[in-house]
Amino acid sequence: MPRLSDSMEEATISAWLKQPGDEFRRGEPLVEVETDKATEALEAPVTGTIADILAEEGDEVKVDTVLAIIEEP
Repeated sequence: MPRLSDSMEEATISAWLKQPGDEFRRGEPLVEVETDKATEALEAPVTGTIADILAEEGDEVKVDTVLAIIEEP
C-alpha cells in the first residue's frame, strides 16, 4: 500500500479490478482503495499477472502492506 498523502496511515480495500491470473500493463488500475479523504484507484507499478491477492475487499491495511503478488513476464 503506497502512501497517497502525507497524513495517510491506512486505507480500506474497496474493490479489486483485476483477479488472480489476470494480465495487466504498467499504469492500469488494479485496485480501488478508500482513504480518509477519497477513493482512489492504484495503478500497476509494472506489467505482469496477478499471482495472488493478499488483502481482500473490506480489509483495512497500513501503508507499506503488500496487497498482492505480481508475476512479471
